[in-house]
Amino acid sequence: MQLAAAPRHAGPRFTPVSPGMKRPTIDSLLSRLYILKFVQSHPITVLGLVEKLREQGIDKNIRSLRPILRSLLLARAITAELVEGNGRVYSITDQGREELDAYLSHLDVLQKGNGGGR
Repeated sequence: MQLAAAPRHAGPRFTPVSPGMKRPTIDSLLSRLYILKFVQSHPITVLGLVEKLREQGIDKNIRSLRPILRSLLLARAITAELVEGNGRVYSITDQGREELDAYLSHLDVLQKGNGGGR
């Protein structure tokens, strides 16, 4: 008897949490979502990301963003290019666009599931 293949999950690709690893917090997931959205608009430096996040009420500093940026780089969701005079400039990749689209579709479902309002 042959088993049918499991359906492919279309949601964001979350890295499974290994024993001893911390689970991502809502804060880090929101930061990840915002970072993907900001780098989708245009390439941006870490300082630019800090400023944009603060405009959204997310108080992060460069040091607290590094693990999130590293995670996005390892997931190949963003790239970093060293630009003279600016430092690292982050850009979104096709994989990052897919992840962002998946996050946004989940948020859309949640919003619609709540009657479209608050």
